[in-house]
Amino acid sequence: MQRQELVVRASYRLLLSTCLIAAPLHAQSTAHTHDGMAGMERTSTVVSAAAQREVDRVAKALLPLAAANAAQSAGFQPVLGWIPTMGVHWVNQERMLGGNRFDMVAPSQLMFSKIDGRDSLVGAAYSYVAPVADTARPATFDGNPSWHEHADLAPAGMSLVMLHVWFVPSPDGPFAGTNPNLPFWALGLSAPDPERMRDSAFNARIRRAALALAEIVGTRGVFPMLDRRPAMHAALAVQRDSVRALVPELREAMMSKDTARLDRVVERTAAQWDAMYATYMANANSAASKKRLVDYTAMLMGQHSEHSH
Repeated sequence: MQRQELVVRASYRLLLSTCLIAAPLHAQSTAHTHDGMAGMERTSTVVSAAAQREVDRVAKALLPLAAANAAQSAGFQPVLGWIPTMGVHWVNQERMLGGNRFDMVAPSQLMFSKIDGRDSLVGAAYSYVAPVADTARPATFDGNPSWHEHADLAPAGMSLVMLHVWFVPSPDGPFAGTNPNLPFWALGLSAPDPERMRDSAFNARIRRAALALAEIVGTRGVFPMLDRRPAMHAALAVQRDSVRALVPELREAMMSKDTARLDRVVERTAAQWDAMYATYMANANSAASKKRLVDYTAMLMGQHSEHSH
């Protein structure tokens, strides 16, 4: 097996351990902010008309791959399962091994997530593994949106370099690393009002609420390995039931357009994430595992290491 392929496979093994590691988060980490956006790096929601046309072009080109069997026939395979705020990454390993190059209509990854109960193609990703010292990035869409990196998800001296493009609305724009709308859609809810997402306090609460909702999307939870512990599963089951009870209230508040009512329900949902977060914290077993989950949660909430062109 070629060294480059070994590097790519090692990267995904590291990503898997980061996503599923049996350890909680550090409650006071600045990466997990509760009411502000401190430490959160956001992609501009404003893109040029030319960039939007390019996004539309990619979405149209990939439409034939919107079904799982078509994606598989084109060389894509699902990796890791559904990740909150990112969906399921379907990876084309041959393209991943292509190195530092960019083909707009041939991304290395497809991203799927449920919308109205159906698996839907919500975006794509361009990615490759590069030495940390290699900071050159290929030009992409109009305006050259920043690539983001996962140095901690690659072998020593290497970095996993990525650029996402969303075909569905994202409060951080089409090139954001994450999309907090996904857990809402996965449960049949409407996406949060994009205008209100400009308010930093509301934005932060929505992201906490999104992680709470992610706990009841399917059976995996945010940290599946922790959920396998009997004591953890029992504690989380009670908290997840509390989140499930809030879903109808969220739906009614969104449909009523009553912002005050919605704020109250969102805050209660976000508080459920805090409670689950504390449950994960109670099972901490090392400083290293804490840091990995701090980094992973920060990533889910929209913080990536970004580099300009």
